[in-house]
Amino acid sequence: MTIRLLLFFLILLGSAATAVAQGQDISFTAEVSKKRMLRNSTLEYHLTLRNAQGENLEPPPFRDFDVLQGPSRSIGTTIINGVATSQMTFSWMLQPKRTGELTIGPATVRAAGRTYRTNSETVTVLEAGNGTAGSTPENFLRAEVSTDQAYVGQQIILNLNLYASVNPISRNMVREPDLDGFFARPRRRFDASPVTVVENGREYQRRTLASLALFPIKSGTLTIDPYRMVIGAVRTRTSSSFSRRYTEQIPVNSDTLRILVSELPHPRPADFSGGVGTYRAEVQIDRDRLSTDDALRLLVRVTGQGDIQRFEAPVPVDEADWNIYDPRVIEEEFLDSPSGMFGRKTFEYQLVPKRAGIFPVAPTVTYFDTDEADYVSLTPETYSVTVTAGSGQQTYTIDTTTAEAEAPLTLRPAPTTLPPGRRYDGNLARTPLFWGLMLLPLLLGGGLIGWNRYREQQANRDPALLLRERAGKEATARLREARQYLERVEPRPFYDAVESALLGYLRDRFNLPVRELNRRNIAEVLRNAGADAELTDRYDRLLGRCEMALYAGQDTAADLDETYTLASDLITETERQLR
Repeated sequence: MTIRLLLFFLILLGSAATAVAQGQDISFTAEVSKKRMLRNSTLEYHLTLRNAQGENLEPPPFRDFDVLQGPSRSIGTTIINGVATSQMTFSWMLQPKRTGELTIGPATVRAAGRTYRTNSETVTVLEAGNGTAGSTPENFLRAEVSTDQAYVGQQIILNLNLYASVNPISRNMVREPDLDGFFARPRRRFDASPVTVVENGREYQRRTLASLALFPIKSGTLTIDPYRMVIGAVRTRTSSSFSRRYTEQIPVNSDTLRILVSELPHPRPADFSGGVGTYRAEVQIDRDRLSTDDALRLLVRVTGQGDIQRFEAPVPVDEADWNIYDPRVIEEEFLDSPSGMFGRKTFEYQLVPKRAGIFPVAPTVTYFDTDEADYVSLTPETYSVTVTAGSGQQTYTIDTTTAEAEAPLTLRPAPTTLPPGRRYDGNLARTPLFWGLMLLPLLLGGGLIGWNRYREQQANRDPALLLRERAGKEATARLREARQYLERVEPRPFYDAVESALLGYLRDRFNLPVRELNRRNIAEVLRNAGADAELTDRYDRLLGRCEMALYAGQDTAADLDETYTLASDLITETERQLR
């Protein structure tokens, strides 16, 4: 009986704690679908109550708006890392009555014995231009850079943005620039959600399709050629008796960009490391007391926003007091972030003291700071190392072997006799070699003509068909990135790369828009394409595993090898079944 009462008490205590936690997490917020809009367009207004059941909802008075639809209600629950969050959302579709800065006041609701009040929202409403919108393009592509003036080695962020006044159902890249004069790294962590913008009297949905970190490798005016893309938009053709929908292929191109790149200022400091950007440094030593028989291990780690590959190892100590052996790079990687690419590089030194004494160890890292437009020297920490006299028996091992010297180049004596079958009085015109050389230009010319015709045929092919044919190769290339995370045992980036490879393959293979890349649509598309039920089920299980790893925190390292093998086999089997 006592045990039952104890269990009952623990259950009540857990329920009370849960109720308290949920009460602390209750929130009531308001948001609008756009902050800038035209007078003749619409916006969506949402009120969201989380972790509570509300009553006595008082929406704001929409004095400056006409209510076209609403309120509509939706209820949902999300579970992240085992924590459930419920939400109730009320939505309205509104159209402004006038132009200017229009404010939607707060709403109130009663929940858990308290009254909750939302924030206010302000919307800028512009008058639609008289005839201006008709002269602007309906859709356009724009490559936008963070700066058009930079130094050699400075990071420049390039975002490829699509401005569309229609909802494109497909996007096919036809041509990308070669980015001559830049070292480029693709970025994954950028905001790809659509944003409503107004340009020249027309309202657009702007989406960032791709983002690159560019690092100029030479000075002068560098040119970025246009991106070329074809988007698909649904149109309706109406005649006197019927109307039908069709997909129009719309070509869009970005403009040519020019970036003025300057050399780094002179004179450069003698200890300049080659780094350009903004950096910080860390220093570690393995001891502060040693003898002349020992070697001091020193680590210098540099982290910052810039091309970390340009960083050269600094001289960490005074060469008059220490023997400095060539450092090893034990870490070098690029890290993606929403604000740009970060790099990290670690140098490992072995330093042998030349004599006894007390010596300062204060490595200095000098780089060019693009924010300050000047050279900056960092001395993160200074150590005092005590060196005592040793016995002459060294306790360290350093590989100082060098490559074997190449054998000197010597000239051979010329032969005194001709090889068998060769004569001084031979007639070259009677040999097959002569006629082969005569016909070679004709054969090369014919081959060149055929090659040009083949390239013209390839250039005129449907971009969607080309993407479909290259889908398998592109997916294999994407999986290589997942392989790198697998080898480094980084579960979360690994599952992100595997999911991107699978979804990118299905998008290219079946010409799917991004908004339809969910598991239910994928299963239906595979069935319609002729895939068997077992293959469809394998896709669903593997995508489900990736979602659990990325969004539910179940990203253990134990399943990485199996997941990689399943993804690779799945793409191979799809190519075999759906030829």
